[in-house]
Amino acid sequence: MASGGFFAIGFRSIQIIQVRLRKPDYKPPFRKAKKIPREDAGYRVTDGNIAAIDFGTTSVSLAYTTKGDKKVSTLILDHEDKSTRVPNAFLLKKEDDGKMKVEDFGSIARKKFTSMKPGDHHTHVYFERIKMLMRREKVVDRDTVVESFSGEKFYLVEVIAFILQHLKNLLMDHFSRTTWPLKTTDFDWVITVPAIWDARGKRMMREAAYLAGLLTEYGGISRFTPVSHLSLPLPDEYNPDRLSLALEPESAALYSQEVVADQIESDPDTAIIQRPTDYMVIDAGGGTIDITAHIEVDGNIVVENIPTGNAWGGTQVNEAFSKILEGIVNDPGFEKFLASGDRSQTNADIIKIFYTEFETGKLLFGKEQTEEICISFPNRFARFYNKALEAGVKRKSGIDYEDDVLYISKEVVESELFGPALKGMIECTLQAIEDNDTDLSTFYLVGGFGGCSYVHKKVKAAIEESFHGQGRSCHVIVPPTPQLAVATGAAMWRKNPEKIKARRSDATYGINVSIPFEDDEHDEYYKFYNEEQEEYKCSSVFDVFLEKGELVEADQVITTSLTPAYQSDKRIQISIYSTLNLGVQYIKDKDGESTVTKIGQIVIDIPNPDNLPREKRLVDVTMDFSGTEIQAKAKYRVTGEEVKTVCDFLSAQQT
Repeated sequence: MASGGFFAIGFRSIQIIQVRLRKPDYKPPFRKAKKIPREDAGYRVTDGNIAAIDFGTTSVSLAYTTKGDKKVSTLILDHEDKSTRVPNAFLLKKEDDGKMKVEDFGSIARKKFTSMKPGDHHTHVYFERIKMLMRREKVVDRDTVVESFSGEKFYLVEVIAFILQHLKNLLMDHFSRTTWPLKTTDFDWVITVPAIWDARGKRMMREAAYLAGLLTEYGGISRFTPVSHLSLPLPDEYNPDRLSLALEPESAALYSQEVVADQIESDPDTAIIQRPTDYMVIDAGGGTIDITAHIEVDGNIVVENIPTGNAWGGTQVNEAFSKILEGIVNDPGFEKFLASGDRSQTNADIIKIFYTEFETGKLLFGKEQTEEICISFPNRFARFYNKALEAGVKRKSGIDYEDDVLYISKEVVESELFGPALKGMIECTLQAIEDNDTDLSTFYLVGGFGGCSYVHKKVKAAIEESFHGQGRSCHVIVPPTPQLAVATGAAMWRKNPEKIKARRSDATYGINVSIPFEDDEHDEYYKFYNEEQEEYKCSSVFDVFLEKGELVEADQVITTSLTPAYQSDKRIQISIYSTLNLGVQYIKDKDGESTVTKIGQIVIDIPNPDNLPREKRLVDVTMDFSGTEIQAKAKYRVTGEEVKTVCDFLSAQQT
């Protein structure tokens, strides 16, 4: 089986095709597009002003740098405690004209909502941790709705837009008070996304940025569209090349490598390692575990692994606690309590318990500053469940309840709260190490969850045990301020995105074509006769551009050429498909079921005033996988007309 050759970076050679991913029944594509050198730049050359937003599940941060400044700074988002990373929570107030105003953000928004007078709830809308809706296994599109804590429903993309717009305004307010009163359009913007997200989540963030006015000097979102059966329209795309999506583990990797390298260079005699050339980053945030492996040669990087990870982030600890508490009070989802009064008020009590009280105890335990977690219940919650709590803790070993406070022992915290999340995180990490083709031994552990000492201790022990069993040694390092690694690294990446020379594809991509039928190669089911061409053809062939796990270089695009099926055709519609599988040869099986997912299409006019023969009316279809978003274009050679598209993953999915 062909290896597909090697990619050379400095003195290293890296296999382009990961043959080990192919199962024994793998079938090669009937037709595969060819790689050609890129003619234009992959990214706009930045003016030097960069703003990067790390839109995390549990918290948010913003890093920036300006022209001529070598340093990347992080913006203070909470001036009360001087915090540069705040909870992903925000409070909106309804204005009389139907517009919405962001009243507060972060922990201040949470405090205001949970202590708000009952009569004020109906004039406010509160959201927290909405990014959890965008996990890989969840189907999101432009019309996905999210429910606020007051029970009202809104379009998710618009909710995200309000948050992004507020972050933009905070940065502009910061610069309005400096000697450099920069405008929104003076910046190149970066939004970070998990590498394990599929393209729908990535596209959601881009469209939210357009709605937020991130790329325009004026405008932005000011009101919600009422939820209805009608689909939201595509937003206007202003200055799309001024917005980039950075992959979170890649950003964290760049940050970790540079910061640790600086530490090594400052005191090489006491450093435990030299600057590694092969390393893995485990980005453990609130929602996801995101893993990437890099090879660095002469300052250039190859991303060696397919995006890997899972949803065993820090919020899984909160969910485990929720299940325990639901069991103690015998009320799944706390529905009885939520229905016992004004839903905004009862929801506010739930927020206090899980996002303030438990989160504080969880952080202290994670820092190894306490051996048990104590949660004080709001008076309303304690009164409602008083008898159930007293009876429930008697059935649960390791948990006590006294004076409205729940006490969870170290044994329960380790085995039932942190244990499942750590198990999922460690299993994913060890599998990523096993699947990696390089001999790496350096691991960077970052993110709010990954950076805490308890998690580091457990993950480090598991990796070391795996390595020692093979007679090898390793180093598991937490860089400084691991919770800011993604935002800071994203700004560093945007300074020089071409530093990443190649990535592996997360899926197989291609288009649908018909080709001459070969009796010894094609299935009779797909055979049809084209009278104009006077030959038998094979329909529904998956013309593959890139296979899952295949290395795509930053200075390459992939292209194929088509001709119209019939001389009379004046337009061609080119559908673009993807699949997580290898060895797919047709876009549908013999039962007519789709084997791939449609992710976009290009429609191009192909007039023929000179009556050229069909075979001379070529259309070149080119796809660019080198960045973090997929782009496609088609060019009609006869007229030179070109149509471009960023694959639209957010419209209703078709097959």
